[in-house]
Amino acid sequence: MIKRKIKQQTTQKIQCPKCEANYSTKNEEAKFKLAGKIDKILKSRKDPYQKKIALFNWLKTLKVGELEPVEEETINVLLRGKLYNELAKQSMKEYKKLTIENFSKSE
Repeated sequence: MIKRKIKQQTTQKIQCPKCEANYSTKNEEAKFKLAGKIDKILKSRKDPYQKKIALFNWLKTLKVGELEPVEEETINVLLRGKLYNELAKQSMKEYKKLTIENFSKSE
């Protein structure tokens, strides 16, 4: 009787809210929740760089297991570096645009 209940619990079907597909593990349900959070950020009315920052902040809070402090710090440094790189690219584009506008006004 107990084995039958265990089998019933493990074979429960979970339906994806987006594609209507059925999956049979709780791990898949967790993936749907994560995908829903990402989708919510991407569909927000923020500009692309605010979305990247929101995704970065969400990613920092995501728990994927225990890491050693050194590994966690290394990952955080790499993530911050990537974010700052993207922000620097955006700033350079804005700087070039302003420089061109100022140069064309002075002529």
